[in-house]
Amino acid sequence: MTRYEKRAGRAQGGKRTMFDRTVISRLICVGLVAAVMLPAGRMLFPYVSHVLSGVQFQAIEAVVSATVGFGLSAIVG
Repeated sequence: MTRYEKRAGRAQGGKRTMFDRTVISRLICVGLVAAVMLPAGRMLFPYVSHVLSGVQFQAIEAVVSATVGFGLSAIVG
């Protein structure tokens, strides 16, 4: 591939790397949400374990994590 073809590819929106800005921002959002939700879930579970089973609590935790993650991703990216 010549220099001209490389420049033309980049000018037309060609991808040089596998990770672009949106993927990196989403990974950062996942890391932030996991860093908050995992400890928070462990602290809250003893208080709600008599009402919810482990699977029910994990489902609620997954929905809240996904909602917070998508919201954070929309704000950041």
